[in-house]
Amino acid sequence: MLSGMALGKKLFDESGNISGFKVTKVHPSEGVTTEVSFISHIKGEGKYPSGENLGSGILTKYPHDIIDGAYQGLLTITKSGDQFLWWAHEKSRVTDEGKIRGLTIITGFTNSETLSWMNNLIIAVDVEGSIFSQEFKATGYEWE
Repeated sequence: MLSGMALGKKLFDESGNISGFKVTKVHPSEGVTTEVSFISHIKGEGKYPSGENLGSGILTKYPHDIIDGAYQGLLTITKSGDQFLWWAHEKSRVTDEGKIRGLTIITGFTNSETLSWMNNLIIAVDVEGSIFSQEFKATGYEWE
């Protein structure tokens, strides 16, 4: 759990799986760069909507176990079918046990009038995964 930061209310819990993986570069000092795609389920809290999330991006894992990633995707809202287009940046690290822990910052856009409030959100996501699994979990908070 993140603390001591300007986090507001919890927006959602996310659980997902990496659905595609392609190594695009390997370098002894610059690390390993991969393209990933994923599918996840968002369970919204309060007025934040639940839905199915589809995303992809490029991440680099450096030799000192820091991960830097850039992603984009589409959240389709379960009840309305409305869509929220998003883009994100991740900073994570790999622990000695192979767990991935980090922070992802997300902003996005929707044309939906009922969800237009989401256009002004900055979302801080506490991410947890493992180098031994394609599953991940995350919790999203409003950045204030």
